[in-house]
Amino acid sequence: MKFRIFGRVALALAASLVLIGGMDSCHYDYTEAYVIVTGSQYNQVASYLEQNETGKLFAAPGDPLSSGGYNPIRAVVLTGGRYVYVLNEGKPTMDSSGNITWSGGNISLFSIGGDGGLSYQLSYPTVGNGSIRLAISSSGNFLYVLDQYQPSGTLYTTPASTSQSAAFPCYDSTNGVYRPAADVSVFSIDTNTGRLFLIQNQQTQNPVTHQDLSYFPLGCGVVDFHQASGYLYTVENSDPNNTQSTGPVPTGTGQVVYPYQTQTTGQLLQAPGGSQVLDGTENVTVIAGSQSGSWIYVLDSGTNLIYTFTTGGNGLLSAIASAAQPNYSGTSGMSALTTDSSSKFLYITNTQSPALGFSTSVISAFQITAGSGILQQLPESPYQTGSDPVCIFEDPSHQYMYTADGVSNEITGKAIEPQTGILGNLPKGSGFPTVGTPTWCTYSANTD
Repeated sequence: MKFRIFGRVALALAASLVLIGGMDSCHYDYTEAYVIVTGSQYNQVASYLEQNETGKLFAAPGDPLSSGGYNPIRAVVLTGGRYVYVLNEGKPTMDSSGNITWSGGNISLFSIGGDGGLSYQLSYPTVGNGSIRLAISSSGNFLYVLDQYQPSGTLYTTPASTSQSAAFPCYDSTNGVYRPAADVSVFSIDTNTGRLFLIQNQQTQNPVTHQDLSYFPLGCGVVDFHQASGYLYTVENSDPNNTQSTGPVPTGTGQVVYPYQTQTTGQLLQAPGGSQVLDGTENVTVIAGSQSGSWIYVLDSGTNLIYTFTTGGNGLLSAIASAAQPNYSGTSGMSALTTDSSSKFLYITNTQSPALGFSTSVISAFQITAGSGILQQLPESPYQTGSDPVCIFEDPSHQYMYTADGVSNEITGKAIEPQTGILGNLPKGSGFPTVGTPTWCTYSANTD
């Protein structure tokens, strides 16, 4: 009898230990986020499940999928995490006169399922041609699209001219012709379904039809844009008001940042302060902000300098005391940036690092001085990553950093040491295969 009682107690204790062990495992090992990656080799988009305990990535069921067009170049996740917009730049075909015909350019909408898999919903035509960037407003109600060229009289065509005019202000040095200027198009978002509805420009009318434009005009040679503090900042090669520009600015004279006020109606208004020349810049590749919103960074790959700004009156950017600070010596090709969640550290992807003796690309890291924003190089960096990184982000658990790498066709994960900013390898492998020729990466934190 005593033996039976003892046996029952032992059995109950063993069962309790198993249960506790199982609860402990479930507590730590779950899907933290869905990582979304676009790739241009096969025009694809894919979702991956991020394991919270190790940072390891697993392909979602049914992925990858067709991006719904040609050359997917960017993706953004709608607030709430259940819809993804993929921007397909399109495939350009040029004739002997320099006219470009675009095919497969659009915005494709995907829903994210409970297992992380993507489901194609529908596509929307872009307003202009050669779309290169998209962003969602801070309110989550509008989608902004940056087009290299305004629409012309012929659908999906960017015409060329041998002479400069108001309709063809921008010089294309590659082909020796003039082309239309750039634009931003704005869509309102039905946040319940993700569907898009084009916003008309109520400030400017077509001089021929006298109807509101379907876009908001910019200048020549757009590079990137960033939304912060009620403004949309564009980086361009010429001032939007200067129709006599003959293309890219001379080396060393600087590119242009132009702020546009973002309205609750979706309208974009030219900021009263006007455009700002970034003195000395040669090849700006990125404009982006810290997660806190305190700092705006401009990366100039031509000089390998990092410019730090705050937002001032009328949307004008105000440079910090040491505005232009050098990136790591020996690196080149700054392609993307992010900060950690506390905005204590800045991370920049670099496509080349031959002088540092690395066979692959690197992530350069800096400590952000509180208050002043001055950058201090972390002595432990740079950190190796996959070849030709095109994007970088910190995961929602603030444990890991990921890049998508365009040449090595992989996603590289790094573990973050939150106190020092140091990046280390993941415990169970840091490289994960992904779609061919990755072009962008982002994530959804909604895994419920």
